[in-house]
Amino acid sequence: MTSLFLLTLLAQDPFRVAARNYTLEFENDWVKITRVRYKPHDKTVLHDHPSAPAVYVYVTDGGRLKFAHDEYGPMIRKPVLAGALRYNRGRAEKHTVEELDGISSEYFRVELKMKPVDLPERDVRRAPEDRTPFSSKMIRILRVTCQPLSTCPASEHPEDPAVLIYGRQFQWQAPGLSLDINGSGAAMEQVRIELVSRP
Repeated sequence: MTSLFLLTLLAQDPFRVAARNYTLEFENDWVKITRVRYKPHDKTVLHDHPSAPAVYVYVTDGGRLKFAHDEYGPMIRKPVLAGALRYNRGRAEKHTVEELDGISSEYFRVELKMKPVDLPERDVRRAPEDRTPFSSKMIRILRVTCQPLSTCPASEHPEDPAVLIYGRQFQWQAPGLSLDINGSGAAMEQVRIELVSRP
């Protein structure tokens, strides 16, 4: 009976049953960072996500996705643009995902493992051109422009760790560090997720 229970749990783990779509990129006591990719008309098998709050940073444009949930039926995610982001309070989910528009897409899911405080009532969304920062007792999200061949602007809160996302890359920044350098000849846009509450 115990073996059957463990197999059922593992069968719903997206890193096992949908490994071509979900790649665990980084995990520590603060965050779990997953790279999510959908190819045109991909359809995943049924899998679970935990109830942790999460920040989604879309690194490519993407078409509509159909999420078919066990508990409350299907939902359609509207198309997204590279650079857009969403922060939600989290809820446990069990679903399949189907890409509807024949468009490859990629995004980061930054699952927050810290103490869940001051969670938003509704999803916080920012379009790619929207530079309005978000701040709570749990996280701060801001956009930073790093000038060519220079150090990126330092955080006003260097005591807080952060996840930095730029282009299709990410970086973990431990407390007290601020060493981001833009070595290219063009300005670089960065989404900085600063972690305020503690694990």
